[in-house]
Amino acid sequence: MIQTRYIEHHRYSRLLDHLSGDAASQRRFVLDFVSLWTPRTERLQQALTTNNLQDADVVLLSIRSSSTMIGAMMLEAAAGLIHSAVKRRDVAGAEKHVARLHELGGLTCAELIWMLEHPEPAGTSAS
Repeated sequence: MIQTRYIEHHRYSRLLDHLSGDAASQRRFVLDFVSLWTPRTERLQQALTTNNLQDADVVLLSIRSSSTMIGAMMLEAAAGLIHSAVKRRDVAGAEKHVARLHELGGLTCAELIWMLEHPEPAGTSAS
């Protein structure tokens, strides 16, 4: 199994299972996650800047659920910290964690692209 730092393979493999083994759909999901990363974080930053906590909540739910689906649990945890602050209406507290979210998101996206470019041979991934 290929070792990765930001993606948990057993969770990533489950995505393929949830998509009935359709590798093309898994690839599209991953590419969509990567292409939507910057717009999501920009929308989150705008929501926090304008104190639009409802929009921040929606963006964070999207980040957290899609991160979980691809196995990006460190990214999900970082988004969870921000989400907890948003739920408490603590914008300053939320903003303290945004830089780490951006950093982890960029690293996660880079790792996902690497994984797509270096697929494991069939039958070698751990489910």
